[in-house]
Amino acid sequence: MFMNKIFRQFDDCNVTIITSYGPDFVKYSNGVKIFPSLPNTEKTLVYENVSKSGFRTQKSYNRGSAFAVTLDNAIIDVLHQTDIVFFAPQQPIYTKKYIDSVVRDLKKDVLKVLIPQGFYRNFDQENNVLVREFTEAKDILPLMDIIIVSEQDSPTMLNQAKEWALNMNVVPVVTLGEKGAVAFKGREEIILPAMPVPETEIIDSVGSGDIFSASFAYRYKQTKDLKESGRFANEISRQCLFYKSADIKIDLAKIL
Repeated sequence: MFMNKIFRQFDDCNVTIITSYGPDFVKYSNGVKIFPSLPNTEKTLVYENVSKSGFRTQKSYNRGSAFAVTLDNAIIDVLHQTDIVFFAPQQPIYTKKYIDSVVRDLKKDVLKVLIPQGFYRNFDQENNVLVREFTEAKDILPLMDIIIVSEQDSPTMLNQAKEWALNMNVVPVVTLGEKGAVAFKGREEIILPAMPVPETEIIDSVGSGDIFSASFAYRYKQTKDLKESGRFANEISRQCLFYKSADIKIDLAKIL
């Protein structure tokens, strides 16, 4: 949904969201192309974020409502036409078998991007979100072209990214907050610097990771250039900090 805020400001983009959701989500989906077209579970997965002094904690509710959507003919038709596919589970619900079934219905030149936050989440009995190891990486990453993660997803994220780049035939991109990001291609480390915004000038930073991911993939699909894609994504992410998340605006003339 947050990526859709970005893509709808690019003239050449149409977005389809494939997800499990309940009737409680319908009021948020007006004007969004979403599959299935009707709710397919009783309630929608919810995350509650609490930030104090720059540190975020999370709770998660309705976890049993999140599942990998069955690929019916309508969804398969969408997959046949797509140029970029984001796999963005909010819980560790995607298996290699499921992703294989999706990839089979894609064109050969589709850009496949994994945003694996859900694979890094466990939960306790009080619904608190705990850190989990991404144990499925060895099976899933070879099916991807790019994986975009945050340095906050794991205390060893940079080391994991370096290992993936060497052994998984995937390009990891690690976002580093105000420092920008870094990409790894084989043994090459590519710094993607950003111009930091003073904290007192930031209006809203919600969704910054999704903004970066959407923008990076969009530009990479066009250029196949990691440095240019990082520049483009960092600049769009920077622009969005000056708006409330509901009112994000992008000035492409200042970027391209």
